Amino acid sequence: MNSGVWEEVGSAKLWNEWCRTTDTEHLSPAEAFCVFYHLKSNPSVLLCQCSCYVAEDQQYQWLEKVFGSCPKKNMQVTILTCRHVTDYKTSESTSSLHSPFLRALKTQDSKEPPCCPLLEQPNIAHGLPAAVLSYCQVWRIPAVLYLCYTDVMKLDLITVEAFKPVLSSRSLKGLVKNIPQSTEKLRKLVTTNEVQSNIYT
Repeated sequence: MNSGVWEEVGSAKLWNEWCRTTDTEHLSPAEAFCVFYHLKSNPSVLLCQCSCYVAEDQQYQWLEKVFGSCPKKNMQVTILTCRHVTDYKTSESTSSLHSPFLRALKTQDSKEPPCCPLLEQPNIAHGLPAAVLSYCQVWRIPAVLYLCYTDVMKLDLITVEAFKPVLSSRSLKGLVKNIPQSTEKLRKLVTTNEVQSNIYT
């Protein structure tokens, strides 16, 4: 994220059973669990890189702090997250699935067609990504959650490349002008963290 395209504008650290710290006031970006950037060429584009577990009882407060300082008018949200392929519920054998693969969920106010099939029932989103999508649904903010099912525990290059179709979406295509370089850009955005890796802009 230090390519000169994005500029850090804030950071945050949490304390819960997964993420423990005694000093939440004085922390460097390297220590932060959530780092916020804006696009230098368009400061209205905000990116949150979250590499920690946000407990259920912390999610609402976290969302209020993040979204409370942003005008909701004309806002669009894109959420990127991963789950292990064994969490994908299907009548077929998971061994027959070609992972990684993408599924999407979107809010009612999102008019843009997603770049992949919608998530089939009875599958659901979990954790912070689901909380962000629910928040956007309540506040009528257009939002799409892209869920990548992968067979690895840590994000690798193949999993990152699964998100490439998202870069051609109407809301994100302006961020990457050179599609052949998009894999490298995605790799910089994704945090390889065993607990939880979420990005939304």
